[in-house]
Amino acid sequence: MPKLVLDTNTIISGLLWKGNEFELLLKIEYGKAQFFVNREILAEIYQVLNYPRITKYIRKAELRVDKLFEKVNSLSHTVIGPKLEENVVKEDKDDDKFIECALNAKADIIVTGDEHLLKLKEYKHIKIMTTADVLELFES
Repeated sequence: MPKLVLDTNTIISGLLWKGNEFELLLKIEYGKAQFFVNREILAEIYQVLNYPRITKYIRKAELRVDKLFEKVNSLSHTVIGPKLEENVVKEDKDDDKFIECALNAKADIIVTGDEHLLKLKEYKHIKIMTTADVLELFES
């Protein structure tokens, strides 16, 4: 079973819109993959769920921020571990939290649409892939 770290945009998209990210969250929900977060990722998810432009979609879909955040918590495993000692994602050091989480979780894949992360392709045997590419792995 693959161990995944999903970036914030992937998670938010999966919660709010039908599409590849939604399909990936379903795979996680059905036990086809494990999903890992750390405190920094959870904090960012909560912050983004409360952005006015996002809460507009949440209200329109008759959902609630607290319920969406509970769903993330119920689907994910929170890991705590050492901080990264280096800045891996040079263009956006804020993305290092996903690398750190993946290392601490001994994850197989970071799932992202972020160009700065995707440019790395792999870090210490952790593949960095788009949602569509990860979904293809489930087909094979």
